[in-house]
Amino acid sequence: MRKLVLTCLLFLAACSIRSIHEGEETPRYKEKVRLEFFSPKVETAGIFNQLIRDFEREHPDIYVEQTIMPNGMDVLKRRIARGQAPDIFITYPLEHDYVIRAEKGYLLDLTEEDFIQAITPVVQDRYLVHSRMYGVALTQNAVGVLYNRDIFESLHLKIPESWAELVYTMVTIRQTGITPILMSNKDAETISVFNLNFIANEFSSDYWDEVNQGQAKISDDPRWQEMAENMLSVVSLAQEDSFEADTDQVNQRFAHGEGAMYVTGTWMLSIIEKWNPQLNYGIFPFPSTNDPQKNYVLGGVDIGLAISSDTPHPEAAKEFLKFLVKQKNAQKLSDYEGSISVVQGVNVKKEVVKPLAKKVLEGKSVNWPNHYWIGGTRAERDYRRISQQFFMDKNIEAYLRQLDQMFAYYREE
Repeated sequence: MRKLVLTCLLFLAACSIRSIHEGEETPRYKEKVRLEFFSPKVETAGIFNQLIRDFEREHPDIYVEQTIMPNGMDVLKRRIARGQAPDIFITYPLEHDYVIRAEKGYLLDLTEEDFIQAITPVVQDRYLVHSRMYGVALTQNAVGVLYNRDIFESLHLKIPESWAELVYTMVTIRQTGITPILMSNKDAETISVFNLNFIANEFSSDYWDEVNQGQAKISDDPRWQEMAENMLSVVSLAQEDSFEADTDQVNQRFAHGEGAMYVTGTWMLSIIEKWNPQLNYGIFPFPSTNDPQKNYVLGGVDIGLAISSDTPHPEAAKEFLKFLVKQKNAQKLSDYEGSISVVQGVNVKKEVVKPLAKKVLEGKSVNWPNHYWIGGTRAERDYRRISQQFFMDKNIEAYLRQLDQMFAYYREE
């Protein structure tokens, strides 16, 4: 009898414990599921670690491991080719690599998922490939000119709205002995963040179709000549050691007031502010032309996610994406990084970003030109290398000729 009572008590206790857990979240998997989330974005590691912890509290049977890999898109490409794709990874719509992966069946079809409806359609629709979607957008990045408000106010300078005004402003600042603009030309990636502003505002996606097909020649186009000259005029006004300075060094210098301006993207703001939380700065759209109405903001999907079609846990992976597009979680991401959320109902609270966000939400933005290039991330890497060499040797003819050769190489590959 005593043994029977003890058995009943143990059974009731077990039921009680199970009921408590079921009230919180019912585990759906017999064993804990492990998902790998692959990202090249070092700057968002912290906020995603926080979001992952929140997700795991709601889903105790799912473990998400974030893999951060600087310049990780090349690594991702190799892993997918080897059949070792992460479960979830960053992907950019329109980009050649994304389109190829979608067409070849490497990506899970997300078209019918309800959480897609939470995304602003004009952005989410960029993921369409043959009327199907294989990615989900979270944020839109934007490039602008960061400026030191204290320097501008002390010199009674207004915000430049045209290319001529920007040049005048830089020359005026240099005459006072202050560095007009900081550049991290040691890092080829930041060079393209700067010079693609000119190119994105000049050429539409149709133009890149012509280049990709060999119907347009860069070296014969006077617009490229003018843009190249304008790029070099800015390089000549940067700090003397711009080719020895990397991105981390320039972030610190701008944060500590060593330069008046710095061209970068919204993804860099949280890093700069960590160096100096009291920095008095603002952002204005890069004025690449002399017509303020044509100076659109360069940017594109900054954080967009895809799921590998080979993942053994597709439902768990979709649960993670569903969690990230919830308004409260998307708001946390926007507040942390400063990027413009494309999840409906999320507001840009970071005051400094609002001038760029206003342009983007008005439709006055242009997508990254390299997303239209045949060759994908390899062409993007080559472009950066060619641009860095151009900034060093200042040979416009060689620069334009090498770009023609680059497109010809990927066209004939």
